[in-house]
Amino acid sequence: MLILRSLATALFIVAVPVFLVLSFVRIAAVEPRVHEYGFSRYDAEQRTGIDRAEIDRAAREIIRYFRNDDELLAIAVTVDGEERELFNEREVLHMKDVKDLIRLAFGVHELAFLYLVAFVVGVLAWNRVRPMEELARDVRVAGIATVVLLVVAASAVVVGFDALFRQFHVLSFANDFWQLDPKRDHLVQMYPQGFWFDVTLAVGLLAAACGGLLWLAAFGYERYVRREAPEPPPTDAPVVDGDAATEPGG
Repeated sequence: MLILRSLATALFIVAVPVFLVLSFVRIAAVEPRVHEYGFSRYDAEQRTGIDRAEIDRAAREIIRYFRNDDELLAIAVTVDGEERELFNEREVLHMKDVKDLIRLAFGVHELAFLYLVAFVVGVLAWNRVRPMEELARDVRVAGIATVVLLVVAASAVVVGFDALFRQFHVLSFANDFWQLDPKRDHLVQMYPQGFWFDVTLAVGLLAAACGGLLWLAAFGYERYVRREAPEPPPTDAPVVDGDAATEPGG
């Protein structure tokens, strides 16, 4: 039983940073303002030669594509009064791979959430001796682990993002459709590597901040419980032996 409890706790500690990171990944993928931030910061209109309104509309269609069941992405934009396809075949095939990866990430995110809920319910339901204190300890450890892990990861991103970005694509995709030309391919003109650096760093730092908040909340609760706990009786009080405590006489 102790081994199962230890394994469940270890999985909880792993699930916390996974859930936090993928929560912000999910926001970045489906929040139009994140896409629009990148278009403004990296001047997508100038890079693509397409009106900003058309690029913003394309971002909303990409977000819908991540959520629907369409196999391939098809977006038409108007350029100089002429309607044309925004992405070429190679870009469309890469977006299919990206959609599969995002769907996988969303699935892991949901599983992590379900496990966290199940773990909390399990601790509160089956631990009869101070379950909140035990849960607070687990949350405190998970919060510290999240902060340490993501601060290290953020440092690696700052130092060597180019190599990490390439290795991520090599490991995540079974083909080379991700190798696009920024001189002609609109996908990398809209979402250049600098945008992904910003998003990756923001996701890591925000998740680390949430881990820090979890640690502070758990630490504060533990201190509160210790402060409110009744003081134990003094250990140097005289002990009366029941057999010896008899009336003198006789």
